Amino acid sequence: MPRSHEKLITTIITVSLLLAVSLGCGRITEKLKEQAEKIEKEGEPGISNVSRRNTAGGEDEGLIEKTNLYISKCVNQYSNSIMNSYRRYTSWLSDPKTGPTGNERLVYGLYEVRGDGTDCETAIKQAAEIEPKMETVEQTAEKYVAALKEAAKQVKAIYPYYNQNDYKDDKFEKGKAAHGPLMAAFAAFETANKDFTLEVDKLEDEVANRRLEQYRDDATKKFAFTVTDFGIKAKKAMVYVSRNPYKELSADTLQTHADEIEKAITAMKDAVSDNALAGTYMSNADKYLKAVKDLMRRVRDNKPFSSMDQRWLGTGSGWMVEGSPDKVVHEYNSLVRSRSFLRL
Repeated sequence: MPRSHEKLITTIITVSLLLAVSLGCGRITEKLKEQAEKIEKEGEPGISNVSRRNTAGGEDEGLIEKTNLYISKCVNQYSNSIMNSYRRYTSWLSDPKTGPTGNERLVYGLYEVRGDGTDCETAIKQAAEIEPKMETVEQTAEKYVAALKEAAKQVKAIYPYYNQNDYKDDKFEKGKAAHGPLMAAFAAFETANKDFTLEVDKLEDEVANRRLEQYRDDATKKFAFTVTDFGIKAKKAMVYVSRNPYKELSADTLQTHADEIEKAITAMKDAVSDNALAGTYMSNADKYLKAVKDLMRRVRDNKPFSSMDQRWLGTGSGWMVEGSPDKVVHEYNSLVRSRSFLRL
């Protein structure tokens, strides 16, 4: 599993899908969480939760709720956590294939993973009960949670060993024994995670495009239409950047994305009226556009990354490198987080 600049879209923060307009992964507000948890727990008098979703919500609401469960309880809860732990672990190994030798100058161990995947497993079962039924997505989700639980199990088994520096007491004996199962779990999760997040992306796109059509001819939803349209275009750029190796990025393609994003931002600014939180969102939209442009310029000018940049890229510090894929993804996440508070 080579290190890459890819950040799971999902890398990120939970989208406010229950707010009607949704795309990407933004964080649901605490108030919405409390409301959703109350309804999930209590339901409505005389109506089961599943029946309530299907009769009152309809297919669009079902897609929104299903997607939200996948993102909030699985992708954002675990995907980056598992993969960041993997990157941390392999960062100090001379050869990830052979594992620790006991001669390493620096030993960073690996990052802790909080949770064992049970909450994700529960969410996937809940999502499977919601209409519309989506066999491919649901099968991919089941594979994801199986790989997730095994990866979390392996990380939890070895994390204390490295965190307490116990390798100094047994000459890496336990670390060497754990390496094979740990790397196998990471590899299986990486594959399942890619498959699952691709399916979740499709659901997000479907929800966003349906909303776009609903708002298109509604004069009272002009701002909501422009925000949704911008979100679709912003995500397309982020997907292109995060899912292609840096060396394969095209300056022309990045410029096309930047042009589309800039036009969409102008349309949003023209349509905004009295939305109290629009200013923050617009500011983050401008920052995101700048990050895309800076990356385009680096690629166009063939400007190399410094040695320090290269050490940061693909880590939690990568967002500080200007003109990098990491910066683009970071600004996208900030954008999505601020959008979850817009009143649309």
